Amino acid sequence: MDWSKAKTILIVAFIITNILLVNVLIGEKTIEEPTIKEEFIEDVVKLLASKNISLATDIPKKIPHLNTMIVKYEKINLRELNRRFFKNLGIIDTNEEDLGKIVKGEESILVFNKKLILYENKDKVKLFTNLNEDKAIEIAEDFLKERQFDNSDMKLTFIKEEDGVFYLEYSKVYEDIFVERAFTNFQIDNRGVKRFERLWLVNEELGDTEIYISTAPKAILELLSMGEVYGKTITDISICYYFDPQKHNYLEELGEAKQGKAVPAWRVQFSDGYKLFIDDY
Repeated sequence: MDWSKAKTILIVAFIITNILLVNVLIGEKTIEEPTIKEEFIEDVVKLLASKNISLATDIPKKIPHLNTMIVKYEKINLRELNRRFFKNLGIIDTNEEDLGKIVKGEESILVFNKKLILYENKDKVKLFTNLNEDKAIEIAEDFLKERQFDNSDMKLTFIKEEDGVFYLEYSKVYEDIFVERAFTNFQIDNRGVKRFERLWLVNEELGDTEIYISTAPKAILELLSMGEVYGKTITDISICYYFDPQKHNYLEELGEAKQGKAVPAWRVQFSDGYKLFIDDY
């Protein structure tokens, strides 16, 4: 008997058996996961309603997973901002270690820790009449284009009008998945952009390992203990890459432009713009 050949056959058979077993287990996990069954979801909706939390979106039913992602904060260069905003005509002040400032007339930019941009325009000249949502979005997107911000990884996720001022929030996306916590926010009135805030993340690379988290119906049960969301309406529940520098791993020293690991989480957004993240494993 050719023992070498027989050994090879046994090894191949063993591998095939394990592959089939893994597929069966995965299939059983999908079928038997109790927290994505209709009965469980109905109970979740009732429990949320008991806290006056309503739903204006569907609860995802898939067993969620994503790879980890290495991200870093978009690094801000004052001279570059001066060129893009003021054609190098602004006055730069960097007297404080973690604060940079550029001023040109009624416009100013503050940069905190080389990553957070705060632009303000105090000019009183009215440039627009009959401002509406569509026009506010057009003004915001023109502002980004003229100042050379790439909007290919941005998605408008919230807009409201209050006392003649439109508030817009753009979130970062990577292949249609949100990357949090990054934001580009606008306040726009009949003068144009009166305030612009930006704290942005740059995706570096994806990890090799898939990470599974709790299903959405199970995860959002955490809302029952969060008094700040009672009475609100949920408008979106989606999986995201989530980076919280106070919670997740640093790959650089504190005080520098940080980078670290973004992990899968549930992103829950409400009709008033409030959002929170649940990274329950």
